[in-house]
Amino acid sequence: MAQQWPVFITAARAPPKVVNRALLLIQDFEYTKYPEESQWTLLTSKDLPNVPPPATAVPLPNPDFVLARNAFTSMSLVEINTFVRTHEDSLKEIRISSHNWVVIDQKGFETSTCLVCEQYYNPGEEYDGEGEGGITSEFRACRLPWEETLITFCNLDIANMSFEDFVDEEAGEQADGSWRWRSCIPNTKGEEIILTAAEEKREKALKALRDNGFVD
Repeated sequence: MAQQWPVFITAARAPPKVVNRALLLIQDFEYTKYPEESQWTLLTSKDLPNVPPPATAVPLPNPDFVLARNAFTSMSLVEINTFVRTHEDSLKEIRISSHNWVVIDQKGFETSTCLVCEQYYNPGEEYDGEGEGGITSEFRACRLPWEETLITFCNLDIANMSFEDFVDEEAGEQADGSWRWRSCIPNTKGEEIILTAAEEKREKALKALRDNGFVD
């Protein structure tokens, strides 16, 4: 079984239709079969299961029941990081990533964005003059559009690209503790927009949800 990627919802107001839209738009429609090979797992309880959980289905089953009992509502990014670090071994046992995770906060639902969080690796003296390098208990978060979540998360997960490749370092850390996203794809503003095969699949899946009343 592939490793699952955790999603936390911290928003106090999380309309089910908007949740469904977010959970769909972060899916992979390019390199894997959706929904059979989805790797996103929405965690809503601090009591982790004893066995690896399945990917969370979209639309969210029993959304009112699930969201009303969400243990992570109103938690800060620091509190989510503390939970992940405290349960690192347990998450590893059930094949859920503890190095990277996604948070959808209230601002995220209002702006169609989420936060991709990464456990911080300190490169050491060679780069920052702060002693020996190594994995730390700290984290960094990048706020980005839902549609950009998958490519960012995947590249961080396999260490193909670094956190700095996806953020505007000149802008620095923002007031909410996140870093501003910067696309790693060249600017095509003004050019004719042609949907890729993956984007067409995503739009088809989104239309199916909309036709059945699961998203607006």
